[in-house]
Amino acid sequence: MQLKDVTTDYQNLVTSQLKHTDATVIHVFALADTLVIYTKAPSHDEILLTNRQRNIYPDEIDFVLTQLIQKSRTEVNLITSEKLAEVSLPHDSN
Repeated sequence: MQLKDVTTDYQNLVTSQLKHTDATVIHVFALADTLVIYTKAPSHDEILLTNRQRNIYPDEIDFVLTQLIQKSRTEVNLITSEKLAEVSLPHDSN
């Protein structure tokens, strides 16, 4: 598996998210046919995995978590649904 940075291909999405949310950094990656959107905000980080054809595989989630934030599924808040997985990582309030 390999994450390919395709952020420049999604400039409209990135610009819109930076303008209309509390996000400070947005990166978009391709993982084969799965799109990965990694967002950093002051209070949390978020990773969205989406695929138009199929559900997200657990090994894709594991790979992305390891590559982007060096965490496992047990260390993050994970929500999965049809063709989508959302990871939320709140920042410590200390």
